[in-house]
Amino acid sequence: MNSDVKNENWYQDWFGQDYVKVYPHRDEKEARQHVDFVIRALGLKKNQHILDLGCGGGRHAIRLSGLGYNTTCLDLSSVLLEIAKNKKYDKCCIRFVKADMRKMPFTNTFDALVSFFTTFGYFKTDDENLKTLKSIESVLKPGGVFFQDYLNKTYVIENLVPFDSKKMPGYEIIQERFYNKKDERIEKKISLIENGKTRNYFESVRLYTLEEMKNLLKKTSLTLQATYGDFDGSDFSENSPRLLLTGRKEASV
Repeated sequence: MNSDVKNENWYQDWFGQDYVKVYPHRDEKEARQHVDFVIRALGLKKNQHILDLGCGGGRHAIRLSGLGYNTTCLDLSSVLLEIAKNKKYDKCCIRFVKADMRKMPFTNTFDALVSFFTTFGYFKTDDENLKTLKSIESVLKPGGVFFQDYLNKTYVIENLVPFDSKKMPGYEIIQERFYNKKDERIEKKISLIENGKTRNYFESVRLYTLEEMKNLLKKTSLTLQATYGDFDGSDFSENSPRLLLTGRKEASV
């Protein structure tokens, strides 16, 4: 399967209506759990300005807005942003922005930035992925905080499911997964079969270890403050399902 994963810009094609079909289990109940954890972990205060990076369909941003935070949804996908806009939310406290995570159109604007569901490591080189961290650094106010929900490399490799298929009403989803050790990436081919036709998509995410993430952060003014292994607040270990990172942008001297 790895030889088929040739589209370096896979993220430009994938996050549309078919993406929503593949991940219907990402629901509001899960978003409430995630947001409530992040509020505690970052010590967020009401009326602060929060950026939801890679907001997708807006589940987390709308939850934050409903709890009294001024929230900005940022995503590269017009389809997912439109889905978010069409949900019920308090229109006074939320806005939507289409932008690339490597060059977000803000400077020293937000008290906090949150990023859920592995919105990192999309790009081919470390320098390109570092641009995402540099952009996070740029949009945060000095002293602003960030939360990043990321993969745990060891857990992903040890629990990799090479193939699965699922029949849904009217269509079938086939997923093939591969650990590309050469490039240290987890790669996935998604085939959606509907009305006798097949649409293929790809995912490819760089698998950074915690130490590698620390080294990338050292190239910014972002300081890592805590790590967790899941949204239950457990300590991070090699066996943890996730790598959750919290930190702060150092204030200018």
